[in-house]
Amino acid sequence: MAMSNKQLRGKNVKKLRRVRRKHVFITMGRFRKSDLKILVVFVVLTTALCSVQPPAINPGILTQSKQVGDCQACKIFIESFKRGLERTARGKYEGGDAAWEEEKLKKSYKRSEMRLIDIQESICKETKHSSQCHLMAEKAEEYIEQWWAQDPDESDDLFTYICIDNMKLCCPEHHYGKDCTPCPGDHENLCNGHGKCRGDGTRKGNGTCLCDAGYTGENCDQCTVDYYISNRDEKSVTCWPCHVSCSGGCRQGTQKDCVACKTGFIFDVDEGCIDINECDDINKCTKDQFCMNSLGSFMCMACDKSCAGCHGDGPDGCRKCAKGYSRKGEFCIEDREDEYQSEKLANTRSEEL
Repeated sequence: MAMSNKQLRGKNVKKLRRVRRKHVFITMGRFRKSDLKILVVFVVLTTALCSVQPPAINPGILTQSKQVGDCQACKIFIESFKRGLERTARGKYEGGDAAWEEEKLKKSYKRSEMRLIDIQESICKETKHSSQCHLMAEKAEEYIEQWWAQDPDESDDLFTYICIDNMKLCCPEHHYGKDCTPCPGDHENLCNGHGKCRGDGTRKGNGTCLCDAGYTGENCDQCTVDYYISNRDEKSVTCWPCHVSCSGGCRQGTQKDCVACKTGFIFDVDEGCIDINECDDINKCTKDQFCMNSLGSFMCMACDKSCAGCHGDGPDGCRKCAKGYSRKGEFCIEDREDEYQSEKLANTRSEEL
C-alpha cells in the first residue's frame, strides 16, 4: 500500500535524524584519531630531522579524562540533553521545518522531530567526559525516542525514565544496588547526618554507612580515636578533633586533655602536652644550616652564602663570615664591596624590622 505524503515526510525526518545523529558521533571520533596521527607524525619528524631533543609532549593531550561510573555518565548525558531543551525552547527556533510539522502533522513544536535533531547534534559537546556521554547517548537513543513521543505535558521525568526505569544504571535517591534496595535507617537522617549510604542512587554499593571524618560505627554515631564527643542528644552525636598535640585520644579539645602526647611534644603537669624545641640542641643541623622550630617539629635551613655557620637567615645571621667576606657591622659583606653597599644592607634590614 503506497505511503501518503504525510507518512513519507515523517519517515524521512526520522531517517535524517538517525543519519545526522550518527554522523556527528562518527565525525568526532575521526577528528580525535586524526589529531593523534598528526601529533605522532610531528614527533617522529622532529626526532628524525633534528639533533636536539624534541619538545616534551603534554601527556594530557594523549590521556583521556578519568572515567566516571555508568550512572554518572547517564546523568551527564541527561544534563546535556536538558541544556539542549533549554537552548531550543519555543521562541528561539520559530518557523522552518518545525513550523511545517506543526501545521501538516499537527505535532507540537515541543516534541517536533527537527527540534530533536537540533538537540542531538549539540549533545555532549560541553562536557569533559564527552566520549562516555556520546556512548551513553547511542545506547539511550531508543528510549529517548519513546520519551519524545510522550505528551510533553504529561511525560515522565527524563532522568527517571532513561537512567532508572529503562537503562537501569541508577536508582532513586536513598536506594542502592542491583535491585534499588532502600538504604537502611531514617531517610531524613541517614547515618545520623554524618555519612552517606554506600551506593546511594546507583546500582552499586552495599547500603552500609560511609562515615564522615571523625565519625565511626554502624550508624556513624561514635567518634574515632582522635576525636571527642562535644555534644550528644537523642538523635545525634557531634565529634570534634583533639588538640594537635594529642595522640591516642582525648577527653576534651585542649592540650591538657590528651591521653598521650605526639612525637615532638612532651607532657607538662601544669600545661599538658607542650612543644619540644628541638633547636635547643645546637648540633641538630649541619654547620652550614640553622634550625627553625615549628609546632611538633623543626626544619634545617641553609645559611646565607656569606656565612661560615649561622644562627639565622641572611648575611646578618652569620656566626662567622665565609671566605671572601668580611664583617662590617652586623653583616658579612663581600671584600670587594664598598661602604655604600654595607650601608644599603643595613637600611634594608632596618626597614624589614
